[in-house]
Amino acid sequence: MFYVANSNFYYKKRCFYKFCPSLFLYVVIIFLIILFSIKIGNSEEIELNRQNEIKKYAINLIPSSLIKTPREGASAILVEKDSQRLWIYTSRDGEFIKIFEIPCSTGEVYGPKMVEGDKKTPEGIYFVKQTYEDRFLTPIYGPRAFTTDYPNLFDKIVGKTGSAIWLHGTNRELKPMDSNGCVAMNNEDVVKLDPYVVIDETPVIIVDRLDYVPVETNISQRIDIINFISKWIEALNKGSYLEYLFYYRSNYIPDMKWWAEWVDIRSRTALASNPVKAQFDYVGIYKHKNYFVVLLDFQVTSRYRTISVGKRKLFIDNNNNNLSSYNDNSYKIIGDTFQTISIKKKDIKSSYFIAAASQLDLQYGEYQRK
Repeated sequence: MFYVANSNFYYKKRCFYKFCPSLFLYVVIIFLIILFSIKIGNSEEIELNRQNEIKKYAINLIPSSLIKTPREGASAILVEKDSQRLWIYTSRDGEFIKIFEIPCSTGEVYGPKMVEGDKKTPEGIYFVKQTYEDRFLTPIYGPRAFTTDYPNLFDKIVGKTGSAIWLHGTNRELKPMDSNGCVAMNNEDVVKLDPYVVIDETPVIIVDRLDYVPVETNISQRIDIINFISKWIEALNKGSYLEYLFYYRSNYIPDMKWWAEWVDIRSRTALASNPVKAQFDYVGIYKHKNYFVVLLDFQVTSRYRTISVGKRKLFIDNNNNNLSSYNDNSYKIIGDTFQTISIKKKDIKSSYFIAAASQLDLQYGEYQRK
């Protein structure tokens, strides 16, 4: 009897020790399941908070690059290299509305483009120059391609090289950072850009990472820039050589060979009660880092006629970090060129601007003789 009882004791003891590792393993598994469930719950909460922040951004904040479009309904293309995403924003009732967001692929080498062949995507503000449909493209570019004006004047001033930076589709699987420098999209996405692109008007703003600011910040900058270019035009119409140059940064001197002829036209037409003046309209303003790109319709007008010279593009920097204390020294032009020209080349003598002014001056003289 003692033997049997003792045997049962040792049997139970042996079963207990055999069961212990399994019990420990079950406890560990249950603990890990609970921990993982908590982590999933936290991740879902974090994602929900992130989505709420995005919604808050959409309501209260806008990309700092978007200051003003030239007209109601005009759009801008924004590319963020960090997230490999592309957005379309359109102006409606004085506000910027996000239309859609799609994935994209930029240059396989990190950083802003500096030289030809570095396989980097440039960063800055560019404009669509041409649109190509699939019948003009090889399959590698998909059904649509939009060319840009890289390198722009500012790029050339700082010594950047390269060319042929396009937005286009692809006949391959879209992968992050997989292009030679262009911005590639899925074929079904690239065609979505068509309704929002206007040649030589729609900006392509490429940044490493988008930053968002209150709407009031961009409105303040919009007012400042409009005020600045209004004074620049006033100096052109009424000021002296030095007063006009005051609006340019000292290390960038524009071609001023036309100035003497302009002063002569300006004085002569004023005496004839038909003052010829420069003016601007349809202003687009965009920002990248510490400089702005202003695209405007540059015109010359008299009592009887207005001539469009073309789309003039100004690069303007801001050395004043306190945007609430604007003064004439806050902004300066660091680049000045034409995006498009409306004047026929045969009419050009010294400059496009003088060609238009001369036409108005001559036309009024002919009118008087009649």
